[in-house]
Amino acid sequence: MSKFLLGRRQFALGAAAVATNALIPKGNGLTMDVVAQAAVADQSLEAKTRAAMAKLSASAQAEVEMKVASIFRKYGDRLSEEQKADIRRIMAESQEGLEKMRAFKLENGDQPADAFRAYRAEAKPGVAREQAVTKPAKTSSQKENK
Repeated sequence: MSKFLLGRRQFALGAAAVATNALIPKGNGLTMDVVAQAAVADQSLEAKTRAAMAKLSASAQAEVEMKVASIFRKYGDRLSEEQKADIRRIMAESQEGLEKMRAFKLENGDQPADAFRAYRAEAKPGVAREQAVTKPAKTSSQKENK
C-alpha cells in the first residue's frame, strides 16, 4: 500500500489550477450572452451619465468635462472604455453635490455647527479621596517645627 502525501504547496498549486480553469470561458471566446450583457451595461451607464449631466448647469458641465479630461490625460492609457465611461458618470453625479456646497456661503469667522467637546467623567466621591492621598499630609512633627 503506497502512501500519498500532498504538501501545502502542491495543494495550493492544484487549487489555483482548478480555480483558474473554472474562470476560463468554454468555447472559443465570449459567448453572445456575455456580449449582450456588456452592451446593455454600457447603454445603462451612458444613460445614467446623460441624466446626471442634464441636471447640471452649463458651467458645471464644463467643469465636469475639464476634470474628466485631466483624469484621462494622466491615466487614459491605463483605462478601458468601460472605466472611462464610469469615471465620466461618477464625476457628473458628484458635481451636483459640489454645487450645493458651493452655494452655501461661509465667512472666515464662521464657527462649525458642532463644536468639539471632550468627555470628562463627573467627579465622584472616590476621586476626591484619591486626590487627598496623592498630596502628602503634614505630619505632627512638621507641624511642631513651625
